[in-house]
Amino acid sequence: MAQINQIITELNEKDFNLFREVIYRESGINLSPMKKALVQSRLMRRMRELQIRDFNEYYEYLNENYDDERIHLINCITTNKTDFFREAGHFDYMKNEVLPRYVKENRKSIRIWSAGCSTGEEPYTIAISLLEFFKDKTLPDIKILATDIDTKVLETAMEGTYKEETVKVVDKEVLRRYALKGVGKNAGYYRMKDSVKKMIYFKRLNLLADTFPLKNKFDIIFCRNVVIYFDRNSQVKLFKQFYNYLNNDGYLFIGHSETLTSVSNLFQFRGRSVYGKVL
Repeated sequence: MAQINQIITELNEKDFNLFREVIYRESGINLSPMKKALVQSRLMRRMRELQIRDFNEYYEYLNENYDDERIHLINCITTNKTDFFREAGHFDYMKNEVLPRYVKENRKSIRIWSAGCSTGEEPYTIAISLLEFFKDKTLPDIKILATDIDTKVLETAMEGTYKEETVKVVDKEVLRRYALKGVGKNAGYYRMKDSVKKMIYFKRLNLLADTFPLKNKFDIIFCRNVVIYFDRNSQVKLFKQFYNYLNNDGYLFIGHSETLTSVSNLFQFRGRSVYGKVL
């Protein structure tokens, strides 16, 4: 293959549309024409790794190695912006509304799904929030499924190690209880303790797949700041899936900037960006 410096740095309209079709088919992400420069820069990173000289040649490589390469393609394109305790009002709602109800009902188990978990800050925040709430109570059997389509961010999430800057929003005493501070060559990093990590199961999952390899329903589903990348038809399809996988008395959390208006009539509003099923 050609040398890196021979890569053609201009993505033409025809090739852009070819990649758009694959990206939409495999992830549900609907890229507007204005995203051409973004796609070009993201794909070039992968092309450098493969020593491929132009976008048409990469498209041919993609088709020849489709099962494996489509995952790398989606990894290049997905945007993974997340933080610990992002949109903190949701965790307050859990603490003040959801979990007290579970205590009153003497729930023996709680099942939660973090859909679009990115690098793991959300599921770890969920786990820490529950451990904090139940620290002076009987702890139910808690399992958190954390899924994402991007295999690279899932590797980071499973490792559970974060820069000190990333965890600075977490209360220091809380952080001390649930994370180990790095020393020596690991100085400046925090690693989630095993007591937190064992609550979470990470799995690659495409939210736009026709079926999900999931056996059980969930009490709580978090899918925040994910559907903004999908077109309306994909959103409708996904929320039908969430309806089927949410328990009848369960809670669906979406991003503060997202809405179900004109997308789904299967859910009723319960609080800020929190919904329950219409039965």
